[in-house]
Amino acid sequence: MSLTNLAGFCIGLIPLGVTGRLGQFELSSAVLGTSIFNVTGLSVLMGFTAAMETFCGQAYGARNFRLVGIVYQRALLLTTLVTAVMALAWTQAEPLLLLLRQDPLLSRSAALYLRLCIPAMFGQSVYEASKRYLLAQGVVHPQTAVTLVGLALAPLYSWLFIFYLDLRLAGAAVAVDATQVTMALLLGAYIAFRDGAVLRGLPHATWHGWSRDALRGWRAYLRFALPSVAMICSEWWMFECVILMSGWLPEPDVAVAVMGICINTSGLVWMVVTGFSLGCSTRVGNSLGAGHPRTARRSAWTAAAITTCVELAAACGIVALRHSWAYVFTDAPDAVALTASLLPIFALSLPGDGLNATLQGLLRGAGRQETGAITNLCSYWLLGVPMAAYLAFWRGLGVHGLWWGLVIINTCQGTLMTIIALRFDFNKEAAKAAARTLDPRRPAPALSLDGGGSLDVACRGSDPMGREHSPGSSLLQPLLGGQQCGLLEGGQLAPAAPPVAPG
Repeated sequence: MSLTNLAGFCIGLIPLGVTGRLGQFELSSAVLGTSIFNVTGLSVLMGFTAAMETFCGQAYGARNFRLVGIVYQRALLLTTLVTAVMALAWTQAEPLLLLLRQDPLLSRSAALYLRLCIPAMFGQSVYEASKRYLLAQGVVHPQTAVTLVGLALAPLYSWLFIFYLDLRLAGAAVAVDATQVTMALLLGAYIAFRDGAVLRGLPHATWHGWSRDALRGWRAYLRFALPSVAMICSEWWMFECVILMSGWLPEPDVAVAVMGICINTSGLVWMVVTGFSLGCSTRVGNSLGAGHPRTARRSAWTAAAITTCVELAAACGIVALRHSWAYVFTDAPDAVALTASLLPIFALSLPGDGLNATLQGLLRGAGRQETGAITNLCSYWLLGVPMAAYLAFWRGLGVHGLWWGLVIINTCQGTLMTIIALRFDFNKEAAKAAARTLDPRRPAPALSLDGGGSLDVACRGSDPMGREHSPGSSLLQPLLGGQQCGLLEGGQLAPAAPPVAPG
């Protein structure tokens, strides 16, 4: 997954690099349009698909394979609807940019680029949902192969549309569309072949055809999706805010360039760590759904340990290369010198940022997105942004102050997430996962508790058709019905979690 994320990150850079050959104005337009695409589109979309990591991961671990396919269908429908709303909003991008005091010509050009990228967002919505659908089943190689194909096609599409067809800036947007739609079609074709030919009729098949059940349970899905959006956007938008603040410093062209170098470097490292975060989310979700909280705990801490080692190695490498790294992006002497002085501070922010990213995978796998949303919103916006502004402007530290603020907040956030993980009740989360994902056609599993022993999970109530169920049976709560679910202790039904209203 780390390789997949790195390749995906590079795919986004290729059209910008090719557009830079057209001129500074075209590059600025593409950069501004891409920034809006990422902030108002991609980050929101990733939040809505992140809820799949909870439902699909836990359902697959619980061997409720049909529910995995239903959640996939529900995510496709929901993300398509969200993308349509985004597309309507992007038609008004030019007035919004003018309201933010952007140059009129730049605003018009960036808004055109953004509108032309609407097909790419639809392709991205299908790709992200499909990627998580496969990931919940432990299937990762097709995503990597498709992303590498996209990486190979991106420069070809860019050359074709920008230069050969002479579409210039519009061609850059069309190249982005072509790349994303191609990746979505390839991954969709693989899923159709796998589910329709390879797994059809097998007990572990997850696709049983389009179902009306995908039209139900949206409220339950949104209970996890909306906090996921808040969790992802609060962090993503914080970095955009810091870049904006760097433009208010003396010599803003140099400050923004240096911040861009550091943010892109952070993005490269973050893409590697995100692979561990997705792996952590999948393993935790599968283990909790299967009723194995000890395995979930071990997976979470293994991912955290690997992440820490990777971030420390990256920090050491960045410090060692601080005098030459900036030349990858620019040869301007002022920017190179400032970057060399800033990278050691930047390196200090990596371990905390990595721990935060990976342990958020634990929260997504367990269905605790609201915890991550609250901590991110409070840490980044109540502490992080004010601290960075104070050090940069009031203490006069400039761009160094911005990064010292990020070092402080990433360290605090990483420490806070570690404390949350240490206090995590995996037994309780396994019981909740069982209540969400049990199949009425399968017997309820016993949970292997952290401290030894086991408990049975059962549900009592009625499904949407009004049929009564007794302890020992189970329902697709909260996605397909409403009932009381709990743990069987000595044959008595004890509530494991408050019931969730059906969507």
